[in-house]
Amino acid sequence: MSIIAFISMAIAFGISAMLLMHRCASATPIRLSEGLLVAAATAVMQSALFLLGFAIGDTLRFEDASGSYVEVNALIMLGTAAVVAFKWIGPYLRREPRLPVFALNGGTVRTLLMALATGINASIVGIGVGFVAPLSANFHGALWPMLLSTLLLAYLGIMFGRQHVTLRPRRWMIIATILLLGVAIHQVVMH
Repeated sequence: MSIIAFISMAIAFGISAMLLMHRCASATPIRLSEGLLVAAATAVMQSALFLLGFAIGDTLRFEDASGSYVEVNALIMLGTAAVVAFKWIGPYLRREPRLPVFALNGGTVRTLLMALATGINASIVGIGVGFVAPLSANFHGALWPMLLSTLLLAYLGIMFGRQHVTLRPRRWMIIATILLLGVAIHQVVMH
């Protein structure tokens, strides 16, 4: 996979984190210094779960000498990306979306549990990525865009949420979904 694909996926996960943090900070305002720690914990946890899923997918990848499983592996990635994309966009298609809101000022344990709960989608996509790319050759290309994008966009979401800046979450989530599915479809088409 190219670095552009990893950056696109990282931006998609960053947008998802931004929308979540915006909702949470609007409901339970916190200081910016605490918000930075929450955004950092979320970024580290999501990146770690993405890499864990990447390693699992890398070990489960179908391979043979002739390379006949390349398309199957790409379709598995498309399937995992589609599952996460529909999980993301589904609640926003309702007239009155019911979206999760976590208390950001709940302490370290609650923050880590929130980061773990939101990082499950990253691990699912990571499994799909592991089917199309080896982790050893793409470790840094996968880690740094995910870590930085999630950190910056989650913190931006906290800042906007504290100030009650209006975002258009449906539009942002459509962009994130298109980015994620675009990378997966590109892998299928190129193989």
